[in-house]
Amino acid sequence: MSVTLDLDEQALASLPFGPGELERHMQIELACRFYASGWLTLAQGASMAHLDHYAFGVALVERGIPRQYGLTEAQEDLAHARR
Repeated sequence: MSVTLDLDEQALASLPFGPGELERHMQIELACRFYASGWLTLAQGASMAHLDHYAFGVALVERGIPRQYGLTEAQEDLAHARR
């Protein structure tokens, strides 16, 4: 799925991203924020960010977002480990 956002060009120009980096950073940032809100599981967040579970975990740590680890996450980790 693709989502189009209409954002202020001046605000975007002040961000420290090079050409082609903005979309990638926004994917990761949104996935982290949605995970922090409890809207996504770790696996869903990693998928949305196009990262593996480890790299998504690093992105969460970089943003000070604690990992929510319950039964669902344990089951996802087991399923991931079996692949």
